[in-house]
Amino acid sequence: MIQTGFGSSDITPRLGVQLAGYGPYRNRAAREIIAPLRARAMVLTDRRRCAVVLSVELCGVPRELAARLQAAVAKRIGCRPKEVMVSVTHTHSSPSVGGMFGWGEADAMYVETLPARAAEAAVEAWQSRAELAWRHAEVPCEGIAVNRETDAGFALAANFADRMDPAWRPDHPEHTDPTVRVLAAWSGNRPVGMLHHFGCHPVVYGEKTAAIHGDFVGLASAHVERTYPGSVAMFLPGALGDINPKLNHRVPTESRRALHAIARQYGKALRHGLKVGRHLEMDTFQSIRRDEVFARQAWSRGKIDQRIAELEACFDTVGISDHPHTGGEPPLQTLGMERARLEGLRAVRSQFRGERAPNPPVCLHGLQLGPVAILGCGLEPYHRLQAPVLKGSPHVHTWIVGLVGGVGYAPDRAAHERAGYAGDFVPLICGELPFRCVHHELPRALISLAKAL
Repeated sequence: MIQTGFGSSDITPRLGVQLAGYGPYRNRAAREIIAPLRARAMVLTDRRRCAVVLSVELCGVPRELAARLQAAVAKRIGCRPKEVMVSVTHTHSSPSVGGMFGWGEADAMYVETLPARAAEAAVEAWQSRAELAWRHAEVPCEGIAVNRETDAGFALAANFADRMDPAWRPDHPEHTDPTVRVLAAWSGNRPVGMLHHFGCHPVVYGEKTAAIHGDFVGLASAHVERTYPGSVAMFLPGALGDINPKLNHRVPTESRRALHAIARQYGKALRHGLKVGRHLEMDTFQSIRRDEVFARQAWSRGKIDQRIAELEACFDTVGISDHPHTGGEPPLQTLGMERARLEGLRAVRSQFRGERAPNPPVCLHGLQLGPVAILGCGLEPYHRLQAPVLKGSPHVHTWIVGLVGGVGYAPDRAAHERAGYAGDFVPLICGELPFRCVHHELPRALISLAKAL
């Protein structure tokens, strides 16, 4: 029989650490804590196997740090590192832990202590294992998300009162995720743990803020845990690469109001999912981890050397300023953006072996729980990449989870052809060459992973 346990631990940083996200060199030093940050874990075992999901309330973890988290969990509970799926909630109100040049400076003390602190959640989950009953639900969660590529997704100038109304809906709801999926483990008449899956960036709080919290998904998780004392609610982000909450990037006073309003709206959907969930037979589980190599743009070492020289010349001029947000147009050519691009190109160049360009792998991690397949990848997939995977998966319920064991973007064809922020710039600030056709290759790889589960 399958035994399941859930646990959580505190990973809140001290004030003063730089927060992740929202552009280069913003120096967003944390000034307040609205809600503590948590690591949450689920452990599944039978007589022969073990699988762990470790979810941390961070923006993202690079491959090297994900490997350290896996090793820390494996050491503490006696499993193998490859059996640990490392996920993040993607809140941008959390400390930077590296992986993207300029997007917040990682605090060495925080990063060094994080694996041990996060592993405590897995230890608690291991010690609480029991035979549990499972319920599953898919419930409406409309009016929270908006596609920032095809709709008015950046809400700086949107009417605040209109979007605070729970009845508000985007112009193109088909370009968002209108459903929250809930998979809950019950002991008798109470839930002891749950996974909830939804495709939307947790970025209600924007670049003008400097507070620590898990954004709307974190506050909703905490509310469910208070409603059911002793329970653990784990958020797994869906295909959210181009999807924002309806209110984001507002001034701090509006951000705070929007945060609590959207958290209530999302939390209401979670509680409804718990209420209407139907029994799910959970007689088997399986975990598979792969490192997949995708095609990259064919940039020569000479081309990179030339671009580095051009960028270095930009900073070697009379009257240069260290203010990151001055510079040219469009916004991808501000001084901060150019400095981040320069650092990324230098990192790429350092990884060349002669004329052989580097191509680091992308983590794929699949977890099958009865009829549910969780397909994790170390990128942020765009919404349109989800449809072919759902169609090609043989499982009754398929969840695509982004930012598992890595950082970066998987843009759709349209964003790739624009070669802007997601398609060109983000890979560079991760120290990698842009992908050539990840919009084709990633769905195929995820379908292959689903069929192997």
